Amino acid sequence: MSESFDTILPKELEKTDSGIRLLWSDGKEQLLSARFLRLVCPCATCREKRTAKAGTADAGSLPVISPAEAAPEAIVAMRPVGNYAYQITFADGHDTGIFSFEFLRSLEDRGETASQRS
Repeated sequence: MSESFDTILPKELEKTDSGIRLLWSDGKEQLLSARFLRLVCPCATCREKRTAKAGTADAGSLPVISPAEAAPEAIVAMRPVGNYAYQITFADGHDTGIFSFEFLRSLEDRGETASQRS
């Protein structure tokens, strides 16, 4: 019998050098890099920025980023939000993304390979 998503929950959560490792209650292991998670942040501000960049790209202009945005991506903290999500704080100070379990599970692995882990 297969589990419905409502019963598939994170069983283990581990911070790695480059992101996080999730082990789900159905046995699936998922590796997600901090860089990837920052790029797909589901908060309204990030979604708006992605939409604006896609719609107004000017081939002749150079993007300008803040020093915080130029820093290496890293996860500095995670905290549970109810029984359905994690709030992730990134090294650049961004912390408004609520990453639901369903959203995290829907992501393809985008982390270091098992051979790169210590």
